[in-house]
Amino acid sequence: MKIFIVFLLIALHLSSYDRVENGTSVYYESTHFRTVFDLSYESNTSITLAHSYLDTAELSWSQTVEVLGFKEPRNTDTKKIDIYFGNHSVARDTNNSIDTISTFIDEHSLAGYAWYYISDRTPYFVMNTKLTEDQFKVTISHEFFHTVQYAYFIDDALTDTKFYKNIWWLEATATLMEDEVYDTINDYIRFLDPFFENSHYSFELQDGSHEYAMVIFAKYIREKYGFQIIKDSLSIIETSAEDVGYFEILDNLLIQDYNSNMQVSINEFAKWVVNADVYFEEGDLYPPLKNFTPAERSVIGKGGIKVVDNLKSGWNMVTLSSSDVNSLEIDSLESIWAYQSGIWSNSIENEISNVQSSQGYWVKTSAVSSLYYTYFDNGENDISTLNEEWHLFGTTEQLSMDYFDTQNIIVWHYSEGVWYAFSNDSSISDKIEKLGYKQLNSIQAYSSYWIKKI
Repeated sequence: MKIFIVFLLIALHLSSYDRVENGTSVYYESTHFRTVFDLSYESNTSITLAHSYLDTAELSWSQTVEVLGFKEPRNTDTKKIDIYFGNHSVARDTNNSIDTISTFIDEHSLAGYAWYYISDRTPYFVMNTKLTEDQFKVTISHEFFHTVQYAYFIDDALTDTKFYKNIWWLEATATLMEDEVYDTINDYIRFLDPFFENSHYSFELQDGSHEYAMVIFAKYIREKYGFQIIKDSLSIIETSAEDVGYFEILDNLLIQDYNSNMQVSINEFAKWVVNADVYFEEGDLYPPLKNFTPAERSVIGKGGIKVVDNLKSGWNMVTLSSSDVNSLEIDSLESIWAYQSGIWSNSIENEISNVQSSQGYWVKTSAVSSLYYTYFDNGENDISTLNEEWHLFGTTEQLSMDYFDTQNIIVWHYSEGVWYAFSNDSSISDKIEKLGYKQLNSIQAYSSYWIKKI
């Protein structure tokens, strides 16, 4: 009796979607989708998989369009979205159009991909049939969101350069939607390593893995600001200038609607990824963020961040990321001191509210700690305009002594309990040597220095 009930339940489930046949292909249809495969491939296995695909696709539609309010994919008021079995030979739309597509997917490469028919831009996607159940669930959610994205813009209006420059946001948000539809699967976490290992890379890097890892920034945007900013961003790319991409679009939207900007947000994003388990909803599952040594000469790309292990226990001469001083969250911080125009200020008495990467700071900690820096930190100073006062400057790049050859100056730097000095005035240089101070040969990135025109 139990076996009969099980078979009855299976039969009822399999009969919930309409079957259509055209002589060479077979289709199972739901409200918004239809699966497509060769008639010779039809079996209990393929029928079960077709129904599972449709279940997943309809759930993705419900969560994305009906719950979150994203646009319906193009032409779906009159047509269904085709889901092809990617390891089989079906390659034509059933509307007898001239559209011919390649549905083949190497089972060891792509999980799936989404595109649209050239004749009318109705979207479809192709699935690798060798995926596990969890894999095809998140893949369908991901590919469906690509079909939603196509409703906001026509990618033919974008040059290849512009498309690939901006694919990071398209893949990041599609990967984000996997977790919105299937929150407990958490498959997106396996894509995070390229970011957590190379957080200094440009957001716009396109290399086949980094753009998916940028789901971490999409997660920050969604958890901080919600989905409206994502919806608004999608519709702007088509009409934006060639050199304006999602990075600039998000910046403009943050300024316009959220009393923020990308500089402020990336500084906060840096704080979030440094302390992922504190700030992200699922941050305790994320990999550790790689910290850099000050000597590692990796340039911070557009939007990137870099965490540098450059605070020793005690006093440190460093520069700080341009931000609100309270957002820095320095471990074991005791005090920050700044000197500008002959005046000292400190954090103990709340005299420092904002810090700049072009300025130098004395930072005292009770333990070894790290600082983060972002794409917006450039730490440049024009020493050609120095007056004859002491200045405490910061730098985010390593400086050789050739940098100071524009005029006679004296430079001091303090590191791990030792003072170093340099002057291009020979008499002062001799005095420095006689007094036993170490010769300053270069100034390390992310540090600071005293400088005075002689």
